[in-house]
Amino acid sequence: MSASKPLSTNGARPKIKLPKKFGGRRINLKKIGLWVMIPIVLLILISFYLLTFPEKKNYQDPEFIWRTVRGTPEGDLLIRGKHIDQIKGNVKDLIRALNKSDQDPESFRTPKDREAADPPKVKLKEIKNKTAFVEIINAEYLTQRMGSSGAEEFLAVVTYTLTEHPNIQIVHFIFEEGDHAVPGPYSRKYFLTNWKVGQ
Repeated sequence: MSASKPLSTNGARPKIKLPKKFGGRRINLKKIGLWVMIPIVLLILISFYLLTFPEKKNYQDPEFIWRTVRGTPEGDLLIRGKHIDQIKGNVKDLIRALNKSDQDPESFRTPKDREAADPPKVKLKEIKNKTAFVEIINAEYLTQRMGSSGAEEFLAVVTYTLTEHPNIQIVHFIFEEGDHAVPGPYSRKYFLTNWKVGQ
Protein backbone atom coordinates (compact mmCIF):
# COMPACT_ATOMS: atom_id res chain seq x y z
CA MET A 1 0.00 0.00 0.00
CA SER A 2 1.56 3.26 -1.05
CA ALA A 3 1.47 6.39 1.09
CA SER A 4 -0.80 9.22 -0.01
CA LYS A 5 0.87 12.16 -1.69
CA PRO A 6 1.30 15.20 0.56
CA LEU A 7 -0.14 18.65 -0.20
CA SER A 8 2.12 20.91 -2.17
CA THR A 9 4.77 22.61 -0.08
CA ASN A 10 3.23 26.11 -0.45
CA GLY A 11 -0.06 24.98 1.15
CA ALA A 12 -2.15 25.36 -2.04
CA ARG A 13 -4.48 22.62 -3.14
CA PRO A 14 -2.96 20.38 -5.75
CA LYS A 15 -4.16 20.67 -9.32
CA ILE A 16 -5.93 17.63 -10.71
CA LYS A 17 -5.20 16.43 -14.18
CA LEU A 18 -8.28 15.42 -16.13
CA PRO A 19 -8.23 12.23 -18.16
CA LYS A 20 -7.37 12.60 -21.84
CA LYS A 21 -10.99 12.17 -22.92
CA PHE A 22 -11.76 15.47 -21.07
CA GLY A 23 -8.94 17.31 -22.74
CA GLY A 24 -6.19 16.37 -20.32
CA ARG A 25 -6.00 19.90 -18.87
CA ARG A 26 -5.27 20.55 -15.23
CA ILE A 27 -8.00 22.19 -13.14
CA ASN A 28 -7.62 24.22 -9.97
CA LEU A 29 -10.10 23.17 -7.28
CA LYS A 30 -9.77 26.56 -5.57
CA LYS A 31 -11.01 28.37 -8.71
CA ILE A 32 -13.92 25.96 -9.12
CA GLY A 33 -14.95 26.50 -5.49
CA LEU A 34 -14.86 30.26 -6.02
CA TRP A 35 -17.11 30.07 -9.10
CA VAL A 36 -19.59 27.88 -7.20
CA MET A 37 -19.63 30.15 -4.12
CA ILE A 38 -20.16 33.47 -5.95
CA PRO A 39 -23.69 32.61 -7.25
CA ILE A 40 -24.67 31.15 -3.86
CA VAL A 41 -23.56 34.29 -2.00
CA LEU A 42 -25.34 36.51 -4.55
CA LEU A 43 -28.54 34.49 -4.16
CA ILE A 44 -28.37 34.85 -0.35
CA LEU A 45 -27.77 38.62 -0.60
CA ILE A 46 -30.65 39.13 -3.06
CA SER A 47 -33.01 37.07 -0.84
CA PHE A 48 -31.98 39.09 2.23
CA TYR A 49 -32.58 42.38 0.36
CA LEU A 50 -36.05 41.33 -0.82
CA LEU A 51 -37.06 40.24 2.68
CA THR A 52 -35.63 43.33 4.37
CA PHE A 53 -36.79 45.90 1.81
CA PRO A 54 -40.09 44.66 0.35
CA GLU A 55 -41.62 46.33 -2.67
CA LYS A 56 -42.89 49.78 -1.74
CA LYS A 57 -46.65 50.11 -1.95
CA ASN A 58 -48.24 52.86 -4.00
CA TYR A 59 -50.61 54.39 -1.45
CA GLN A 60 -52.04 56.64 -4.18
CA ASP A 61 -53.71 53.54 -5.65
CA PRO A 62 -57.44 53.72 -4.76
CA GLU A 63 -57.64 49.92 -4.76
CA PHE A 64 -56.10 49.87 -1.25
CA ILE A 65 -59.24 51.46 0.29
CA TRP A 66 -63.01 51.47 -0.01
CA ARG A 67 -64.38 54.12 -2.38
CA THR A 68 -67.74 55.64 -3.21
CA VAL A 69 -69.66 55.73 -6.48
CA ARG A 70 -72.75 57.94 -6.68
CA GLY A 71 -75.74 57.82 -9.01
CA THR A 72 -75.60 54.23 -10.26
CA PRO A 73 -78.84 52.39 -11.20
CA GLU A 74 -78.45 50.46 -7.92
CA GLY A 75 -78.03 53.68 -5.93
CA ASP A 76 -75.00 55.18 -4.19
CA LEU A 77 -72.39 52.47 -3.69
CA LEU A 78 -69.47 51.67 -1.43
CA ILE A 79 -66.92 49.62 -3.40
CA ARG A 80 -64.17 47.55 -1.77
CA GLY A 81 -60.69 48.06 -3.23
CA LYS A 82 -59.11 45.02 -4.89
CA HIS A 83 -55.81 45.30 -2.98
CA ILE A 84 -57.20 45.72 0.55
CA ASP A 85 -56.38 42.10 1.42
CA GLN A 86 -52.67 42.92 1.02
CA ILE A 87 -52.74 45.47 3.86
CA LYS A 88 -55.83 44.82 6.01
CA GLY A 89 -53.80 43.19 8.78
CA ASN A 90 -51.66 46.32 9.24
CA VAL A 91 -53.56 49.35 10.53
CA LYS A 92 -50.64 51.68 9.74
CA ASP A 93 -50.81 50.64 6.09
CA LEU A 94 -54.58 51.23 6.07
CA ILE A 95 -53.99 54.76 7.44
CA ARG A 96 -51.30 55.40 4.80
CA ALA A 97 -53.70 54.27 2.08
CA LEU A 98 -56.48 56.53 3.40
CA ASN A 99 -54.05 59.47 3.53
CA LYS A 100 -52.58 58.52 0.13
CA SER A 101 -49.14 59.02 1.64
CA ASP A 102 -46.59 57.28 3.85
CA GLN A 103 -45.73 60.59 5.55
CA ASP A 104 -46.68 61.30 9.15
CA PRO A 105 -50.26 62.70 9.11
CA GLU A 106 -49.08 65.60 11.30
CA SER A 107 -47.03 66.89 8.36
CA PHE A 108 -50.32 67.79 6.63
CA ARG A 109 -51.74 69.83 9.50
CA THR A 110 -52.68 73.38 8.48
CA PRO A 111 -51.44 76.01 10.97
CA LYS A 112 -54.21 77.40 13.21
CA ASP A 113 -53.86 80.94 11.83
CA ARG A 114 -54.64 79.75 8.28
CA GLU A 115 -57.80 78.41 6.68
CA ALA A 116 -57.66 74.67 5.95
CA ALA A 117 -56.84 74.28 2.28
CA ASP A 118 -55.65 70.67 2.37
CA PRO A 119 -58.02 67.69 2.46
CA PRO A 120 -58.54 65.96 5.80
CA LYS A 121 -56.09 63.28 6.93
CA VAL A 122 -56.50 60.45 9.40
CA LYS A 123 -54.29 60.01 12.46
CA LEU A 124 -54.68 56.87 14.59
CA LYS A 125 -54.65 57.62 18.33
CA GLU A 126 -55.29 54.12 19.70
CA ILE A 127 -57.26 50.90 19.30
CA LYS A 128 -59.25 49.87 22.36
CA ASN A 129 -62.11 47.37 22.76
CA LYS A 130 -62.42 46.86 18.98
CA THR A 131 -62.67 50.65 18.47
CA ALA A 132 -60.15 52.72 16.52
CA PHE A 133 -59.89 56.26 17.86
CA VAL A 134 -58.81 58.53 15.01
CA GLU A 135 -58.16 62.24 14.93
CA ILE A 136 -59.06 64.10 11.76
CA ILE A 137 -56.34 66.52 10.77
CA ASN A 138 -57.63 69.57 8.86
CA ALA A 139 -61.10 68.77 10.18
CA GLU A 140 -62.38 72.22 9.21
CA TYR A 141 -62.04 71.17 5.57
CA LEU A 142 -64.21 68.12 6.37
CA THR A 143 -66.84 69.93 8.41
CA GLN A 144 -67.12 73.21 6.46
CA ARG A 145 -65.89 72.75 2.89
CA MET A 146 -66.86 69.28 1.65
CA GLY A 147 -70.63 69.62 2.01
CA SER A 148 -72.81 67.10 3.83
CA SER A 149 -72.54 64.44 1.12
CA GLY A 150 -68.76 64.83 0.77
CA ALA A 151 -68.27 64.62 4.53
CA GLU A 152 -70.45 61.52 4.73
CA GLU A 153 -68.47 59.89 1.91
CA PHE A 154 -65.21 60.61 3.74
CA LEU A 155 -66.48 59.17 7.04
CA ALA A 156 -67.89 56.09 5.25
CA VAL A 157 -64.65 55.38 3.38
CA VAL A 158 -62.55 55.73 6.55
CA THR A 159 -64.96 53.56 8.56
CA TYR A 160 -65.20 50.78 5.98
CA THR A 161 -61.46 50.77 5.32
CA LEU A 162 -60.34 50.71 8.95
CA THR A 163 -62.91 48.06 9.91
CA GLU A 164 -61.16 45.73 7.45
CA HIS A 165 -58.61 45.26 10.26
CA PRO A 166 -59.57 42.20 12.36
CA ASN A 167 -59.35 44.14 15.66
CA ILE A 168 -61.54 47.08 14.58
CA GLN A 169 -65.35 47.11 14.44
CA ILE A 170 -66.03 50.78 15.23
CA VAL A 171 -64.24 53.99 14.26
CA HIS A 172 -64.48 56.82 16.77
CA PHE A 173 -63.79 60.12 15.02
CA ILE A 174 -62.18 62.95 17.00
CA PHE A 175 -62.68 66.46 15.61
CA GLU A 176 -64.57 69.63 16.36
CA GLU A 177 -68.17 69.41 15.20
CA GLY A 178 -69.07 71.54 12.21
CA ASP A 179 -71.94 72.13 9.80
CA HIS A 180 -71.49 68.95 7.77
CA ALA A 181 -69.99 66.33 10.11
CA VAL A 182 -70.39 65.17 13.70
CA PRO A 183 -67.63 63.39 15.65
CA GLY A 184 -68.12 60.17 17.60
CA PRO A 185 -68.36 56.42 16.96
CA TYR A 186 -69.37 55.05 13.56
CA SER A 187 -69.85 51.46 12.43
CA ARG A 188 -70.47 50.10 8.96
CA LYS A 189 -74.15 49.66 9.76
CA TYR A 190 -74.58 53.41 10.27
CA PHE A 191 -73.98 54.13 6.57
CA LEU A 192 -76.29 51.48 5.14
CA THR A 193 -79.31 53.81 5.24
CA ASN A 194 -77.80 55.92 2.41
CA TRP A 195 -75.33 53.52 0.80
CA LYS A 196 -75.29 50.02 -0.63
CA VAL A 197 -72.25 47.79 -0.70
CA GLY A 198 -71.38 47.14 -4.34
CA GLN A 199 -69.07 44.73 -6.13
